[in-house]
Parts: sequence; C-alpha cells; structure tokens
Amino acid sequence: MLSVSSMMNSFSVVFQDVQGAFIQEAMLLMLFGISFSAWRHMRPPRSVVRKPKQIESADDGKAEVLRAKSSPKVFTAEIKEKAKHAEAQMLQLMENNEFTRALNQYRSFERAGQDALFTEELFSAFAHSATRVGKVDVTDRMLRAMKRAGITPSLEFWQHTMKLLSSRKHFGACLSMYDLWPRQCPADKTVLSCIINAALELGMAERARPMLQKYMQADLAAKDHVLFFRCHVLLGDADAAEALFRKLGSQSTPLMLNLTLSILVGQKQTERAYNLLQEAHKLEEGLSQRLVDIVSYNTVMKSLAAAKDKGRLQCVACLRGLVEHDLEPDEITLGVLLDTRWPGAESDTAVANEIGEMLLNCTGQKKKMTSAMMTIFVKGLIRAGSLSKALAVYGEMKKRDASVADVITYSVLIKALVDQHRLDEALELAADMKSRGLGPDDIILTHLLDGCRHTAKHDLGKQLVKEAVESGVQISDVTLVTLMKLHGRCGAHQEAFDLMGNCESLYGVKPSVIHYTCLISGCFRTRSFDKAWESFQLMLASNVEPDVTTLTTILPCIVTSKQWKNVLIAVHSTLKREVVRKPNDGLVESLNHALAQMRASSCPSKLISELQVLMKEAGVAISAKNSNGNL
Repeated sequence: MLSVSSMMNSFSVVFQDVQGAFIQEAMLLMLFGISFSAWRHMRPPRSVVRKPKQIESADDGKAEVLRAKSSPKVFTAEIKEKAKHAEAQMLQLMENNEFTRALNQYRSFERAGQDALFTEELFSAFAHSATRVGKVDVTDRMLRAMKRAGITPSLEFWQHTMKLLSSRKHFGACLSMYDLWPRQCPADKTVLSCIINAALELGMAERARPMLQKYMQADLAAKDHVLFFRCHVLLGDADAAEALFRKLGSQSTPLMLNLTLSILVGQKQTERAYNLLQEAHKLEEGLSQRLVDIVSYNTVMKSLAAAKDKGRLQCVACLRGLVEHDLEPDEITLGVLLDTRWPGAESDTAVANEIGEMLLNCTGQKKKMTSAMMTIFVKGLIRAGSLSKALAVYGEMKKRDASVADVITYSVLIKALVDQHRLDEALELAADMKSRGLGPDDIILTHLLDGCRHTAKHDLGKQLVKEAVESGVQISDVTLVTLMKLHGRCGAHQEAFDLMGNCESLYGVKPSVIHYTCLISGCFRTRSFDKAWESFQLMLASNVEPDVTTLTTILPCIVTSKQWKNVLIAVHSTLKREVVRKPNDGLVESLNHALAQMRASSCPSKLISELQVLMKEAGVAISAKNSNGNL
C-alpha cells in the first residue's frame, strides 16, 4: 500500500511540472502574436510594385514576339555580318546533305539569341530538310523560331512546306503551322487543301469548317470541291452536301455523288438517296463521262435491301437501272441481292428464280444480259457456298436465253461440281456446252479428269482426253499432271510410264520433274517399288533433274525394298545437282530414316559412311540416334 501511495504522489508532482511548463509556453506564444499584430498596424504603408502582366495569346509564340518588340535587341554590324556569313555556311552544309552539322551551328546562334538575324531562306531549308529526314520536331522548332523573329512566310514557303508535310502524312504539323499564322495563311487552294485534308485525316472536321470559307475564296475547279463533301461526311451534314451537289450540277464527279449518297444512307434517308440517284442520271445526259457508277448503285441498293417491301421493289428498279445504263453488277451487287429476303422465295430454286427473273426482265428489249455479268453472279453464288442456287440460276437463264452462258461460266460450274464429287452432273454440263457448239478447253478437261480421279474412272478419263485432243484442245502441263494422277490412282503405272516416254510426241508437252514425281508417287501408293525406281532412272536418262520433293518421294520406295546402292544414287543425284539452302523437315526426316534403316540392316559400312558425308555436305543434320555408335 505504501508503495502505491508513493507512486501516486510522484505522478502528481510530474503532472504539475508539465502543466506549469505548458502554461508558460502558451503565454509566450500569445505575447508574440500580440506584438506582431501591433507591428503590422503601426508600420508606415509601402508602395506597391506590380510586375507587368504576362501577355497571353491563343497563338503559340505570340507572347515572345510582343516581348521582343517591347524590348528589341540591338545587334552590332559585326554580329549581323557574322550571322550572314554563318547562314551561307549552313545552307551549303545542307546542300551537301550535312544536316546535323548545320543544325549544331544554328543552335550556337540560337543560344546567343541571334537566330532572329536569319532569313526565311535558312528557316525554309532547315524545315524542309528536317521533314525529309523525319525530324518533325525540328521542323516545328524552325517554324516557331520564324514566328519569334517576326517573319511572315511567303506564299512559296506555305505551298512547299504544306505539300511536303502532307505527302509524308505529318498532318499534325500542318495544323501547327496554320495555328502559328492563322490570319496570314494565304487563300491558296494548294495550301488550304493540305490544311483541310490534315484536319479531316485527324478526324477534326469542326476545325476544317472555318477553313472552308477561306478555301472558297481560292480559284477552285469543280474537282477541288471534293474536300467540302469529305467534310460534310464527317459532320453528317446531308443538307449541305446535297445543296453543293446540285450547285455544281453536271460538273460534279462520281466521288462527290457517292459521298453524298453515303451520308443519306447512313442517316437512313433511303428514299432521298434513291431520288438523288435518279437526279444524277438526268444530270449526266449529254456528258462524255459518267456521273453514276456501280458504287453509287451498290450504296443505294444496300439501304433499299434492308427496307420493307417498297424498298425491295426499288432494289429491283435499281438493278434494272444499272443494266439499262450499261453498268455491270459486281460481287457486291450480288451480295446485296442474296441478303435480300424476297417474299415467297424460301427454297434455293425460288431464290435463284427470283434473281434470274430480275436479271432477265430488267434487261428488257434495250439491253441484254452479258456473259460476263452471268459469270460474276455464278461465281459469287458458288463462293457463298450456294452451288444449288448457282445451278438454278443457270437453268432459269438457259430457258430464257441459252446464249448467256459462255465457256467461263461452264468452267466455273463444272469445277464446283467436281469439287463436290458430282461428276455425272459435271459431265451433263459438258455435254450441254458441246451441244451449243462450245468446245471444252484444257481447263475444263483438267476439271473433268480430276473428277475421274476422285471416282477412279480410268477409262472415262482416257476417253475424255482422246475426244479433247481430236477436237483440237492443247494439253497443258496442268492437264498432264492431272492425267498422271489419274493413272496412279487407278494403278495404271505402265501406261503412265509409257506416257512419260511418248508425251512430247503425242501432245507436244515435255515432261518436267513434277510429272515424274507424280509417276513415282503413284507407284509408291500401290507398292510398285521396282516401277518407281525404273521411273526415277527414266527421269535421269531424260536429263530431268530431280528435286527435294522427288527425293523424299523415291526414298521410301528404295528403303523399303532395301536397295541401299540405289539410295546413294538417288541422294547423290539430287543433292549434288541441287543446292539445298535450308533443308526442310521432310528431307531431314527422310534421310535420317534411310540412314537408320541402313544401320539396322546388313548394309555395308562404306555405303553408310558415304550417305553421312553427303548429308553433311548438304547441311542436313544427322539425328543423335544415327550419330551414336561406330561403323
């Protein structure tokens, strides 16, 4: 208990000491505050010295110019003469393509504040040289230095600089130069077109709008008004674009019309776009050049196809109009028609009949459906995966006008049928083409032979070749390759072998390494290894050099039959004749497999060593498995 009482007394004493010190410090602070307040109120008033307000301007660099005018620097005649001499030196350096040396010399004058003594000629040379080497920051630096020096660029400077910056797509620099001298910018179409185009490329159409007023003051040709239309497109101003199109009238261009149509279509004003298209046709009457092109029709038709029944009817009218005006529809036109949902046309045949009806009816008596137009639509349908629609369109048009389809149309349809292994239908089309007096060419013959290969109809393929040759068809390299594949697919290796020996006399085609490789590949599939090697020897005897593909094709044949000497002959004849820059994986794998099989068999070690030497010389890596072990 005594210890606790003693502790309490000690704590009380400490607390009192702290409290006394705190009260003393508070009294001192209060006395200091009262003294400072009395001193502030009793001191005499001091004159206020204000700094001149800094001039601010929207034009970058204007404040510096105004400060320079308020306190201009005075340069001695000696300094001026030195600057003149230095300017001549810098111009000479840039003429000698020593841009960096010239720039370093300029910076020494800039640090001394003497760059204001230079003329427009030097700033022009620096700006243009910097732009050419891609140092746009230096270009901007020189333009601002001109501004500080109070130099107003000449018209020639404006034109040359703007064209240079625009050609290198430095659109931001174009606008920066305009911002330095907005009022001094000349009303020149070259200068303003570069500036406006820069604003449009940067998506700043609002900045381009006030420039258009000044651009209008220039001596503009009709084609120069395209910048107005581009600006209207970004701003979505359909009224201004349409008004300008009507103002220009027959002087308008297809691009101006298409830009206006794109604004209207983008704003879902389909009827207005359709009417403008008809109005454009009236304007182009009597003109030597077209005002409406296929792009114009496609733009409007896309919008009409998405509309309801009335829009679909106008879509048909558009199709009729483009044909009557000698415009051929393209794949985009076809895409629009295919995407359109025609009432009552649910099946492929119904859709094809609808399109065929439109294409034939829209031509009328004035215009006739051309073969090129027909081929475009058939190709587009096939690419869209609608072969049935393409065949239905062909059948519908054949009923109405059999002369519409030409050899190219038949070739496209036959290839599509062969690709789907529908050989019988392809042969029917070929017979139909022949009945119309259109003989097949080598391309159609190649397609039919490919169909025979898929179905293993060897006799039919030979008959087709015979009939084609008798009708005057010239056998091509591609056709011969397909024929060799047909022989190989059906196991007629002897016929293929004989064909290689008599091909030049029969068809006037000299076999190449591709044809021999096909022959060897066919033999390998039916495990006719001896015939494969015989074919390889025939190729060498015919002075046809084997390539890497031929080697990788023949190696499995002679390795499987363990003809080790022939392996060396094949490898040596190929790798010694052809320089293998970078062996592919197939060659590396084939040679290492052959080497492994030789090691695993009773092959003489001399042959194995020779193969390894050939592989190393050709840069073919020997696998780790083949590298181990002694011979």
